[in-house]
Amino acid sequence: MNLAHTLQVAALQYPDRPAVSEEGRTLDYGAMEVLVGRIAGGLRARHGLKPGDRVALWMDNTLEVLPLLYGIWRAGLTAVPVNAKLHAKELAWIVADSGAQLLFVTDALGAKLSELPSGASLPRVIAATAKEIAALATADPLTRGPTDPSDEAWLFYTSGTTGRPKGAVLTHRNLLFAVHAYYADIDFLGPSDTILHAAPLSHGSGLYGLAFVARGGHNVIIPGSFEPDRIYRAIAEHSDVSFFAAPTMVSRLINHPLAGSTDTQNLKTISYGGAPMYVADLERALELFGPKLFQLYGQGESPMTITGLGKAAHAARHRATASGSARQVSRAPASLSAWWATTGPSCRRARSARSSHEATA
Repeated sequence: MNLAHTLQVAALQYPDRPAVSEEGRTLDYGAMEVLVGRIAGGLRARHGLKPGDRVALWMDNTLEVLPLLYGIWRAGLTAVPVNAKLHAKELAWIVADSGAQLLFVTDALGAKLSELPSGASLPRVIAATAKEIAALATADPLTRGPTDPSDEAWLFYTSGTTGRPKGAVLTHRNLLFAVHAYYADIDFLGPSDTILHAAPLSHGSGLYGLAFVARGGHNVIIPGSFEPDRIYRAIAEHSDVSFFAAPTMVSRLINHPLAGSTDTQNLKTISYGGAPMYVADLERALELFGPKLFQLYGQGESPMTITGLGKAAHAARHRATASGSARQVSRAPASLSAWWATTGPSCRRARSARSSHEATA
């Protein structure tokens, strides 16, 4: 059980379907599978990494993120995606805390590394450009990765609003459960589905993208800052469009001059969360888009799957159940009493919940 296997299956079924696109560049599933195998081979052979090692990604939204993620998993490594909006000092702390052996950085963020004080320690840094990825992919491919579902897949760092960020260890089992939770709670997907990535791939949008890869869907990367007119154009251009948005993004969409005057019939679902949504904004969004909204709640330790308010509940205006339906919540067992004392009186116990709370180098 390895997330990279879901890509392999999709490539066998839909080799010519687009897997990921960004402003005129497209990788179909057949090409992405080949690239991922070679990236995995390069990580192991050229950089001497071994299963269980960690690889950090400090990257803006770009096409290269998904091939790198799946290449990391194919090689049996752990991905450490880092929020692109963090300061270079915060990046350095996370990289050191995680024990990452390698760091991929996009050009604009790479320039910020100069802000680090002299003597700051980082692992080997690789520019995450198409040229450098192609050079990495000259190695012999790995066609099969480790299959233990308890292996680490994603080291998810919390925002650190109450102190230093903490790394939640998410296994392949955790994330595969979250993928299936998407199908059960939000939408069943197929190769005609599209997900727009206007929100960071290092967070919720990237996590939801895994469900689309597993079903042969199209990941459309929208780089740069969030601009509503680009979202409206993408909805018109692509089929069965879904995307993850913070409430502020939904607010900008509904208050944009194009709202109500452009065709949104290709829109399938807006999943929103991460902050409160004003009732007035929600009512306006339902008026404009119809019952195509899903409200999610989750944490780094159990991403996007703790509760959800479905599209049918939105259509019925069920405000009394605005927190959504929980999956499984229980009291923390005695063995976790110390953790319980610091995090609250209840904890998630489901296949999506993290295997351990803190990363160790």
